[in-house]
Amino acid sequence: MSVSKAVPRRGAGILATAVAIVTGLSVQSAVAAPSQIEVEDAELRKCLIKIGRANNWTSAGEFVAIKCHGEGIKSLTGLEQFANLESLSLYNNKIKQADLVLAQFPKLTTLNLARNQLTELSLQNSTSLQSLYVFANELESLTVNNLARLEIVKSHNNRIETFTYSNTPELAKVYIFNNQLKFVDIYNLPSLQYMDCRENPMPDELYDEMDKMEDKTILHDGNAEDW
Repeated sequence: MSVSKAVPRRGAGILATAVAIVTGLSVQSAVAAPSQIEVEDAELRKCLIKIGRANNWTSAGEFVAIKCHGEGIKSLTGLEQFANLESLSLYNNKIKQADLVLAQFPKLTTLNLARNQLTELSLQNSTSLQSLYVFANELESLTVNNLARLEIVKSHNNRIETFTYSNTPELAKVYIFNNQLKFVDIYNLPSLQYMDCRENPMPDELYDEMDKMEDKTILHDGNAEDW
């Protein structure tokens, strides 16, 4: 009795391979190009897509961290849909305005907008933000209000004339050197440990008040020998 062997058809193998490739590309495309990312700035969108691909995030709600440095980003419009962010770092871009409503980012702990082109910034009403980096902008005014967990502010190398804060009970470290400040309130920071306010046109009377706070480290132009 002769037994016939089934010989695989070459065409079927090619077809199966083709289907597998197409299917693989489809899956890869679904991961590589998050379908729900709609932001105004084209460079920001490119960076977000790159981050989404690297982490298999396909919607704005899956993003927990955004790091887009030196990408030429100008606008933040559309970021409000990334409600689960814990870290937003947009260092060294071309951002001139940052109208961020922190209440839309209830998990955000770190915000880095350093080395941009901001001229003013007001941040308020957050129970999560701990670290704020806005140094090396063109800031003339900085306001931080009702930031219950804020611990550190780095806002040096700007043009700040007005630094206003209220209800920042955990703020421990403040870097405001090389600005245009004539006054800074040093009395309403219960957790203050360190402040660097050198290179500001502050009066000697204020320096004298700072020196009385022996439990804090405050660097100013009047105590240069201690730097």
